[in-house]
Amino acid sequence: MSRVKYIILVAFLCILSSTTEMGSLMAQEWNSARISVLNGGNIPFVFNTLDRLRKGIELNNASKFGITLSSNNVSGHELTGFQLNFRSFNMQPAIQGEAYSIPLDRIRVKAENALGLETGISQGYMSLNTDWMPLFSYENPLWTNLSWNTHQINISYECGKPVDMGGNGVLLGESPDYYVVEIEFEIIPTGPGF
Repeated sequence: MSRVKYIILVAFLCILSSTTEMGSLMAQEWNSARISVLNGGNIPFVFNTLDRLRKGIELNNASKFGITLSSNNVSGHELTGFQLNFRSFNMQPAIQGEAYSIPLDRIRVKAENALGLETGISQGYMSLNTDWMPLFSYENPLWTNLSWNTHQINISYECGKPVDMGGNGVLLGESPDYYVVEIEFEIIPTGPGF
């Protein structure tokens, strides 16, 4: 009788709103931004069958974010949109298990319009990285403020998908462990003066 080893990978979400500039820690007084996690703040991938180890796991629309973004009407700063970025929290270099680690890029993330952001542009699946990577952008030259209950983004995740299926590699052959990585998201306002 053969045994299937368990590889459990958990992705936790950490949300940053760009009301502060992380490099200089200065508050932006010309806009207010917030990401609200409406569902899916803890995303488990359980690799408990050979099929899952060979084909990977895709979790469509596993998280939903509400976007709140408003202009504070400060001269010289015209808000026209935003960009949603993501990376591993605190630039964690690998998906860490209790004894082993696997490369960050085994997880890929995609953001798409769920409500009210139909003209937004999704970058498709992007590999988890230590650098900020763009996932979704939205522009509206006739700016109206966004509210979390009327402007929402779905986040999908995939892990361990084979390269021939568009992924970054299977987990078959990786050591069994309880792997954890935190993913952080940020919203960056865009427009003249930003």
